[in-house]
Amino acid sequence: MKLFNDSLTMRFNTLERNIKSKTNSFYDSYLDLLEATIKYMMDENNVPYDPTRTCGHIVRTNEAKDFFKGKLLLDDYTFNKLPDYIKKCNDHKHKKEKTLQVEGVINFLKVYFDLINYYIDYIKGIRVEFDASYFTSIYGETERLNTEYKTEVLRLKDELKESYESKKLSEQDLIQYKSLLSIKDLELMSLEEQNKLLQEQINTLKDIKLNSMEEKLNKTIDMLNNMQDYLIENRIIARRTSKLIDGRDISDEELKAEREKMEAMNNGRL
Repeated sequence: MKLFNDSLTMRFNTLERNIKSKTNSFYDSYLDLLEATIKYMMDENNVPYDPTRTCGHIVRTNEAKDFFKGKLLLDDYTFNKLPDYIKKCNDHKHKKEKTLQVEGVINFLKVYFDLINYYIDYIKGIRVEFDASYFTSIYGETERLNTEYKTEVLRLKDELKESYESKKLSEQDLIQYKSLLSIKDLELMSLEEQNKLLQEQINTLKDIKLNSMEEKLNKTIDMLNNMQDYLIENRIIARRTSKLIDGRDISDEELKAEREKMEAMNNGRL
């Protein structure tokens, strides 16, 4: 989602990533976003405040109250929730906040969206819709994807296990396969880093599998071609033997014509 400037949009994207990762860093990113948004609104409208003071102090000043309630016409619930949620985020920093739950995410974001929509109304812009179902759907998404990616990597490795152990892969594919980090090594990283590398592993393993299938197909085609040549020669010998039994031999020109005829038949041209 795009907000009023790139700085706020970047902060919102960080908040969204923390929702996907289901991490308590959500509270830190929410506080950072809320504080930056409040200061942005006040700066844009020349509302004085002390930049050395905390966000919780700023929203309690008369200047902030006059602006948010007097000009933006913020309702009492939303206005009172600002210092309340600021306090909850600060409490989290001191390890007093419980583990992040999706209900809390929705409540915090509803207040934030209400705040920015009051401001959008004030500047006569287009409101942004708060879609609670969207944020519910992305809650813990990083963890879910991590499980799916690991399952897919293990499945692909299992399919290639025999080819790898018997060294039936090409030299380049063997090098790529050996370079892949184990799941145990990956788990030392953050979920986001894991998912990025797991996606890369999936693509690499799929390429190796495709190369392996192409090599097997080429070998099969070569085998069939050799068999086809063998059958043609057998038919020529049988035809020549039949002629010899009848008391005559086949000339080289006749053999050539017979061979070309059989090859054309095998290739579907006759």
